[in-house]
Amino acid sequence: MDYKRKNILSTNQFDKRSMEVLFSKALKMEKVLKAQKRGGRIGKILDGKVLATLFFEPSTRTRFSFETAFLRLGGRVISGADMMLTSSIKKKETLQDTGKVTSQYADLIVMRHPDAGSVIELADGAYVPVINAGDGPNQHPTQGLLDVYTMWKAWNGKVAGKTVGMIGDLKNGRVPHSQCDLLKHWGVKFIFVSPKALKMPMAIEKYLRSERCEVRSVVKLGGVIGEMDAICATRIQEERFKSKKEAAKYAKAYVIDPVMMKKAKKGALLMHPLPRVEEITASVDRDPRARYFEQVHNGLALRMALMALILKR
Repeated sequence: MDYKRKNILSTNQFDKRSMEVLFSKALKMEKVLKAQKRGGRIGKILDGKVLATLFFEPSTRTRFSFETAFLRLGGRVISGADMMLTSSIKKKETLQDTGKVTSQYADLIVMRHPDAGSVIELADGAYVPVINAGDGPNQHPTQGLLDVYTMWKAWNGKVAGKTVGMIGDLKNGRVPHSQCDLLKHWGVKFIFVSPKALKMPMAIEKYLRSERCEVRSVVKLGGVIGEMDAICATRIQEERFKSKKEAAKYAKAYVIDPVMMKKAKKGALLMHPLPRVEEITASVDRDPRARYFEQVHNGLALRMALMALILKR
């Protein structure tokens, strides 16, 4: 894939080769970050460029990560948080028109929205590249990419044949959906662990099997955690339920603590897109297998690489 001026709307845009190009660029960006933290100068790759971040849904890591990545490369940022209440959407402006308007101010748009397909709608009106930072339960391409990058880097590029476990709300979680779409290119084995009501959508399971990936779905974590090379936990997506009371039924369905981690492989990667709620206890943070804060760092480098490739001159 030629990244130049491309919209990044879905993980289905990527194959193994395009990811490896991106990951190699991210490794270089990690060196840039390291030098900057030692007092080096801010880069000039995106000097004169402007990023607009349009967030219609709450975010800490994703918004800060994109904005910091752009600033680290010498660009400028205009930021819209809480857009449902503070933007012209409140005055019934369409997303297409919002895309057309924002394109007059910025060279690149990053958008998050609670509705599936919403980012595509805005991109249809935009004249500049748009990156999907999460559209409801549908997709979160860059989170999926940074998660796979974390695995790819830890395993020295040898992802094929690994067993990846996904745990929690697999029905509503856009992160595991995105991870599956990317990891299928390496032919990994999937173990899905969830309550029956929150299973991975059958369409995704069928698609993975059609791509010759081995797939298993179970309810209990303890019996399978020892098989996983990567343990990918995710929170219950409370905002996707009809009520908090309904979501609360699953709040402690899976709790990964030091006792549970004793059953895991010594070299396993314990991952989480954050924020965590009750699914991983703080007492696990000292475990060398815990990689969720490393993922945050990796996300910064990966988004630097992605935006540099999209806006390269």
